[in-house]
Amino acid sequence: METRRVKVPVATIWKSKESPRKVDEPALNGDVKTWVEQMSDQQSVDLSEDDLLETQALFNDEVIIDHIEGDWAKVYVASQRDDSDSRGYPGWVPVKLLSESAITYPPVTSIVRIAVRTANLYDENKQPVLEMSLGTVLPQTGTEGDMIEVVTPLGKGYIDQSAAILPFAGTNAGETMVEMARQFLGERYLWGGTSSYGFDCSGFAYTLHRVLGFDIPRDADDQQENGLPLAPEEILPGDLVFFAYDHGTGYVHHVGMYIGNGQMIESRTPGAKVDIAELTEMKFASEFAGFRRYWR
Repeated sequence: METRRVKVPVATIWKSKESPRKVDEPALNGDVKTWVEQMSDQQSVDLSEDDLLETQALFNDEVIIDHIEGDWAKVYVASQRDDSDSRGYPGWVPVKLLSESAITYPPVTSIVRIAVRTANLYDENKQPVLEMSLGTVLPQTGTEGDMIEVVTPLGKGYIDQSAAILPFAGTNAGETMVEMARQFLGERYLWGGTSSYGFDCSGFAYTLHRVLGFDIPRDADDQQENGLPLAPEEILPGDLVFFAYDHGTGYVHHVGMYIGNGQMIESRTPGAKVDIAELTEMKFASEFAGFRRYWR
């Protein structure tokens, strides 16, 4: 099948071609930052209530094209594992947000991951082109002074070396993810979100792991089915904690990241914000469905 790459900072992947509303126009143009800033709380909640979104893909992410209908493409996000389809996470995206054809990169020295909340991509003249989100992954082709040379769907570019250096350092990967997560406290939940401009619960866990190079499934139910199962006495900061309907035995609907002292950091629910919660909170205690570890 044909593959293409995302050429905007964040491409929102929709449930159907008919899903977007008038307020979603910035997202259809790849400007998720403006989109999130202008949405009201109720409009944000409606993304979930009306089941409009599937997920988001970041700049340079590869998608597999199933077919194209007019201005839209049915795609599978190859980097987001989904147990329902081996090709990746499915959905619809405007064709204009993707490269015009498949992109084959030259041999690279390494892969760089944007480790700060946002970072600029610069063109060959060192002029800013676009703002990239935490978790964006790019092939590195060299260095030039204090800049890293990369290749992208827009051609050769540069990023500041500091953009690929974790500003938070714990004693292990789990603690580092927790410190990384804390910078988003107070950020509004975004259904389907996987970028610094807004996360859903599983997108938050997915992106935090992605920054450190850990490949985990996209959705909470799939995340709970994989990884290393842990007993309560084994948990450490950075481990994931899951919650399910039917007193923890049904469908897994929520995930948070354990931070220690019986607490977790989470992107809670539509209409709420990233916060810190007690695992003993009545809702969570009654729906607890286990712990998993992906870091090492």
